[in-house]
Amino acid sequence: MHLPHTNITPLPPYERLFGPVTQARIVRLFALYLVLLGAGTGFLFLAQQDSLRIFGMGLILPGGGFLAHADICTQNGIGHLLAALAGTAAFGMSLLVWFGTGNILAPPLTWLGLAIGAAAMRHGALRPSTIGMVYAGLAVALVALAIAMSAWFALACRQRRIDNAYLAGQTGQTALIFDAGSDAGHAAEMSLDHLQRLRFALDRALQPLDQFNGFEKIDQFQTAATRYQLNFLAYGVALTQARFTPAFRGYMHAAQIALLDKQTQHQVWSYWALENLWGNLQADPDPVARENIMYTGFVALQMALFSASTGRRDFSEAGRFTLAHPSGTRYAHDALSLVRRLEHEYTASPYYLIACEPNWVYPLCNTIGASAIMAFDAQHREQRWATHAKDFRHNLEAEFLDGFGRYIPCKSARTGLALPAIGGVMPLAMPCFFLNAVAPDLARRQWLLLRRQLFDHLGAFRRRAFWPIDTGNYGFSRASAYSATALAAAELGDSAVYRTCIEALETECPSVLKDGVIHRRKASVWAHGVELMARAGARDGFRQLIEAPPSVAGPQLDGVVYPDILVASAHADGDGLRAVLYADGVHTIGLTGLQAHAPYLANDIAITADAGGAAHFKLPLAGRTSLHVRPQGGG
Repeated sequence: MHLPHTNITPLPPYERLFGPVTQARIVRLFALYLVLLGAGTGFLFLAQQDSLRIFGMGLILPGGGFLAHADICTQNGIGHLLAALAGTAAFGMSLLVWFGTGNILAPPLTWLGLAIGAAAMRHGALRPSTIGMVYAGLAVALVALAIAMSAWFALACRQRRIDNAYLAGQTGQTALIFDAGSDAGHAAEMSLDHLQRLRFALDRALQPLDQFNGFEKIDQFQTAATRYQLNFLAYGVALTQARFTPAFRGYMHAAQIALLDKQTQHQVWSYWALENLWGNLQADPDPVARENIMYTGFVALQMALFSASTGRRDFSEAGRFTLAHPSGTRYAHDALSLVRRLEHEYTASPYYLIACEPNWVYPLCNTIGASAIMAFDAQHREQRWATHAKDFRHNLEAEFLDGFGRYIPCKSARTGLALPAIGGVMPLAMPCFFLNAVAPDLARRQWLLLRRQLFDHLGAFRRRAFWPIDTGNYGFSRASAYSATALAAAELGDSAVYRTCIEALETECPSVLKDGVIHRRKASVWAHGVELMARAGARDGFRQLIEAPPSVAGPQLDGVVYPDILVASAHADGDGLRAVLYADGVHTIGLTGLQAHAPYLANDIAITADAGGAAHFKLPLAGRTSLHVRPQGGG
């Protein structure tokens, strides 16, 4: 069911720079710096040794100790100035390491190391003039920060009013923007082109469990990690299964199971031992044991979509998802244990959102975890998410919506500091896809605000709004940006943006057909997975699969050999089934879910089910071939 087009939820009033939790964290961080400033000042003015005084300057500013003998008139002074600049750069790199790997020890240890390094240098007495320069520079920085924050607040308040006026003016336009129809009740069919794109995911899924041929191996800490490639290929297969082949078991079920089982391989989750150690100062290598939504939440949704698209509950069996550590320790998990962990972490977090890399909280990741719990509820007739939905929504709006109406990419849970909105439109577009299940009104609001950036005042598509770096492999390509934006557009029903993004993707990263498989040379595996999701998308398709998974009953295709036979569609047809297959020659077709010992017609071929409701028969295929299985004597 579509949302009514009469009302658009406005942005909340912008009355403060930070949400209450964020503000408390920033105040705590500032207080901690004041302690450091006090300690540095104490060393600087009370210590008798120059090395201790220089150490004090190093505590006041990262790399500040090198300024003790800096000037622009002497070779020695210029060398110290360059050392100070290099120290500042090193501290900046430590912040990037902290963000990229969750290593919370990197910034303080770098700061302390720079202070000790400067203090260990022997270059004579501290120059009194440099002390005044350090404090003057600090004062100027604080004043500049205060002015910048005041200006930001004023501009944001103004922009918030403009945005809400814009949203109010869009009320009558939403039917034109969200114009895609739903194919509910329609027996959707994949084209051969679509099937060849699906094979990109299937070929990687259906290889031996311990093999990862065709996956990209760059790093395991950021967005190129193997786990994300597995997640989004699996999401793509699940959405394809639900829309096009709900009455087909066979290789589609096998692929989803394999992609989940690959997540249990130690090479996929071994990253957590390091991240937990240097981010939480804990030695537990189990990636599910504490806040780690980038694994727990993403895998939980993978399980949920598998169950929703197949009707199977394999991973609801206790211990079905067991992680075996090389030491011999086994961590037994399953769908319920992952959902319970998510619930616990949501309520334990002051933000009511869970961290990914230790300390960093991403709204996108949390909408994925929330979707997993909602899907689990629908499949098991429970109401777990109902107890979290209100607090989750409140904190999402209060703590993660910036002054310009954008959800921030991520925020440090311990310091309250947030990354700027970098990455073009993709990090703003992709959350809309998952938000459409969690809070559909917020998804539509954020999409309408974002949509203004996609076209100029003449209506021309603004490709420069899309980041030219592929999130999945850090290469120079807009593949992931176009795919992710097309994905959100498909879910929300914005057919114009969907078509434009897919056309731009094809223009900049052309499709290549090789050995029956379509791929894009410049696109990451992750981008291929997201594109598969987009191509399997339909208006509110993800939301409907989460909220009301279809029942899977009646005859089903089962025993077909991949890739000899490609199944373009398979849908229930009363007591029968209709399917479309691509192959040439005579092939054996398997069926399950039939009435025991009952006679059926498969096209014009008479078959009889065995005691288990299964049957096999030979079928001549010539390219695209329709198959209709029905009870003998039926319509």
